Amino acid sequence: MQFRTVALAGALVLFAGSAVADDPMMNTYANTVNTTNKATAAKGTLLFNQDGTYTGKATDKDGKPIQYPGHWTLKDANATICLTIDMPANAPANAAATMPKPSCSPLQKHNVGDNWTVTNDQGETYDISLVAGR
Repeated sequence: MQFRTVALAGALVLFAGSAVADDPMMNTYANTVNTTNKATAAKGTLLFNQDGTYTGKATDKDGKPIQYPGHWTLKDANATICLTIDMPANAPANAAATMPKPSCSPLQKHNVGDNWTVTNDQGETYDISLVAGR
């Protein structure tokens, strides 16, 4: 598995409107975040969970679908979200060297149906949309 390819969907960021002031991610839990890398046109989806985990889906360099787990954290008084892809339990011993670094992006409030663009701390720019349902 090409972890760098997987990172195209996981190393970006996005979002979330909030009905609850304490949790700026509330609007994403029952919905889907779609991503498109502006440089490569690689597409992915992110499904966020309230427990700080997420599942990403993308395609590898051969066009095969891949799914990967990760975790997210908020920092800077909830102004930044950071995504980290979790190392698979069955990954080869040398896989850690190819795992993408955590990716952080400004956290912006959006509602279902919104589209926007964000650039992460690795200089990657993504078109993002928040759509209803999973």
